Amino acid sequence: MNSSVYINHPLRFACDKFLIRHKPKTQRQWLQELLIMPDVDLEIDSFGSGPALELLESKMAKLLGKPRALFLHKGMIGQLCALKYHADTSGCNTIAIHPQSHIQVDELQAYHELLRLNAHFFGTLNKPFTLGDIHQLPSNLAAVCLELPTRHAGFQLPQWQNLETLNRHSKQNGYALHFDGARLFESAPYWNKSYQAITHLADSVYVSLYKSLGAMAGGIIAGDEHFIESLSPWKSRFGGDVNTVFPYVLSALWGIENYLPHIPDYCLRAKQLSQLLTEVFGQQAVPFEVQTNGFVLQLPIEKFFLDRAVLRYADKHKTWLFDKILDGPKRTSRVEIQVGNALKEWSDQEVVEALHCVISMADEIKK
Repeated sequence: MNSSVYINHPLRFACDKFLIRHKPKTQRQWLQELLIMPDVDLEIDSFGSGPALELLESKMAKLLGKPRALFLHKGMIGQLCALKYHADTSGCNTIAIHPQSHIQVDELQAYHELLRLNAHFFGTLNKPFTLGDIHQLPSNLAAVCLELPTRHAGFQLPQWQNLETLNRHSKQNGYALHFDGARLFESAPYWNKSYQAITHLADSVYVSLYKSLGAMAGGIIAGDEHFIESLSPWKSRFGGDVNTVFPYVLSALWGIENYLPHIPDYCLRAKQLSQLLTEVFGQQAVPFEVQTNGFVLQLPIEKFFLDRAVLRYADKHKTWLFDKILDGPKRTSRVEIQVGNALKEWSDQEVVEALHCVISMADEIKK
């Protein structure tokens, strides 16, 4: 699907109000925030060892209910390490992934180009996997890699019973179950399950530190002791050994304390806002069930014109609405709404008014 990505557009950096995610921080704001962290005076880390880093890994292991957790400055590195481990352990070079999964769509098929793994596509476009998809899985797999939620499929999640069935099926057939849980914390409220209950179903888990936790960068891979120890050589081979990562670590610790407790509120706000948007713009405005803090919004204007209107709106109002705009069906466009602390500065009615304004701008451009 054709898309425009504007996250690095100069107009975005000139804005002081934002609709989606957390409100971005300047370099000075980041530094001021880190300086008041209680852990800032801990000894600096070096090449994967240090008290603040160990504190973060310990906290994340406890949150995820796994014996060990490993920090990596880039989540992609961690997931490649995990998939390599499962392939080597099983003696199989095939993984099952959703055709719209992050590792398929956004990483240039690194699993194949770097690890020579093959993909069996698991599930169908714009839908979470079903019981039928489970029973069609081949018996000879290294792992099923499951993104929770599948962002490019409308932030959709599978039903809990299907997750449990997939867990049993993996055990019976001897393959691993890996959760690409970049947004795992945001998924828990939908199932009304603890983080530990979710991760208990998986052999290994990845979570992002920079999405709803708002860290500068980085991710966590969690699993049992042997699994984490076995990742060390591949972490090094993929460039994961960094001299020091303390800014990432301190910002992640800040996010655990300040953002993590509010994630259920972000999910609730997404549900409430989406309901209002369907009342205003029609049922087709929210094409997928809202299950996390993220959802797809479909607007009645072609992408070509919305592209230009969003930038005009940002220039005029110093307000940033969307990072990405995609073509929708039948002369519509689609955008992502991901609720974070930035939305605290908006009432739901103000969101509606902004959308009406940008659609009017797009109509004017179209004329």
